[in-house]
Amino acid sequence: MAKRLQWLKWGARDVVVGLVLLAAQGVTAAEDTPGASDLERVERYPNAWIVDYSHASTPDYRLATGSMKKINSVVSPESELELSGRLTRITYQLPNGHSSVDAYNYFKRQFDKLTPEVLFSCEARGCGDSSQWANSQFGISRLYGIDREQYYLALKLPASGAEPASYLAFYTVKRGNKRVYAQLDLIEPASSSESWSTADIIADLVQGGRVFRQPGQLTLTEIDALRLRLIDQPALELVLVGHSDQGRTREQQQTVSLRLAEAIKQQLVAEGLDGSRLSAYGVGSLAPAYDLAVPKQRVELLLHRR
Repeated sequence: MAKRLQWLKWGARDVVVGLVLLAAQGVTAAEDTPGASDLERVERYPNAWIVDYSHASTPDYRLATGSMKKINSVVSPESELELSGRLTRITYQLPNGHSSVDAYNYFKRQFDKLTPEVLFSCEARGCGDSSQWANSQFGISRLYGIDREQYYLALKLPASGAEPASYLAFYTVKRGNKRVYAQLDLIEPASSSESWSTADIIADLVQGGRVFRQPGQLTLTEIDALRLRLIDQPALELVLVGHSDQGRTREQQQTVSLRLAEAIKQQLVAEGLDGSRLSAYGVGSLAPAYDLAVPKQRVELLLHRR
């Protein structure tokens, strides 16, 4: 009997050890979303993982430099900067048991090493309504959390050599389900020599990144790069997908979006691209970006094998 009790004790001990190991595994980092990576000079929070990631050019990013306020029935930041350039967006989820203040203190130490200019900072209810930061400012619903558990920083990072100054928006919040998220938006403005980098647009297209323009926005340098790419890769075609929410019906929105795509196609053909290698489509508002940094009226460019 005593021997049997001893075996039961050992079995219970093994169960406890197994549970401890499982718990330990729970605090290790989950897998990042495919294609994601950290910012070069900012280390991620220990054991955090990336749940959302995007890297593309944007003609219109609004960096909040004030708290969320309702003005004339419209909720928006008290002040903001209008920026354009390359936008990298990273959403981290922290491991269980960590707080938004932990995330804020950790990342702030990282940012301080970059000697930034602090354009604006806020915390807790001083930032305003968390739902407005999540939905109106960042367009990421998972960032909607507890008002008293939120922190925000808007930073201007110093220029480095030929690279102009860049801007960083940081937001962290704890949700009601106790999950903690940290959002980093890095905006790297284009150099003064050209509004968009040719290497950037080709790299984004090749890597499957989001590339969008509006009629008349493509530069001659970009158009020439696209022409050379199609010449070098005979199996490729350039697909132009128009998006628009203008119009009362879906049919009207689709018509408007198709006109946007056709306008860019005509521009490309006029500059010497082979029209048979270009396809234009309009999807109206059926494929929203779910990203406030992406304009609703746009034409997305895609390289596709025929």
